[in-house]
Amino acid sequence: MMIAEINKISYWNEYAKWYKLWREHNNYHEPIKSFLLKFTKPCTKVLDIGAGDGILSFPLIENECNVTALEPSQSMQSYLLENARKNKVSISLDSRRFEELDSHEISKFDLALACNSLHLTEYGIECSLNKIFDSKIKNVFLVTEKIFSIEKFQGLYPEYALYFSYSYLCESSFAYHCPKELFAHWKCKYKRKLFKWEKIKLLSMATFERKHLWLKDYAVVNIFYWRRRE
Repeated sequence: MMIAEINKISYWNEYAKWYKLWREHNNYHEPIKSFLLKFTKPCTKVLDIGAGDGILSFPLIENECNVTALEPSQSMQSYLLENARKNKVSISLDSRRFEELDSHEISKFDLALACNSLHLTEYGIECSLNKIFDSKIKNVFLVTEKIFSIEKFQGLYPEYALYFSYSYLCESSFAYHCPKELFAHWKCKYKRKLFKWEKIKLLSMATFERKHLWLKDYAVVNIFYWRRRE
């Protein structure tokens, strides 16, 4: 997929159904949930930046945190509200982009949470972190597959202690119900029709397991948690 496209809300409005398909067939977020819940307590005010369908918001709500889901994609918002109804919980939804928030608004929360979202902003991951740290928010929980300079932030923001960091290899596979669905997904990624040879290659890469066609994939997931020193 093109970098210029993936940063657009219009891309995620179209791609949301494929994100949902991916989410429904893997346990990518389970370790993240476990760590996140260790660092939160009831009544924590959380800003979930790029909340998606609420995969991390809802466990926090169940833990009696006060969560605001920042999600600008209308399609993702629909999944978020659908999941809220299924979970029979209410959630505060902010449909603005991260770029539209100012530091004062961020500072009103106890914890800024961002899971694979900051690199999708106009700022990029490092400038987005600058904005979050400049707000003086108490806690920052970041999940990313991207590489950036940790040392740089330790020098710029000595008032923040890197309390926890962890990296691990995680399965990030896609499962399809039929070849037609497989081709439709990659047509969406490429923004064009697939050539015959591309379809053949995709089928050769897929394995059939548990009544699905799987494209196996793995990702290195990095988790960082900063606390602001009093």
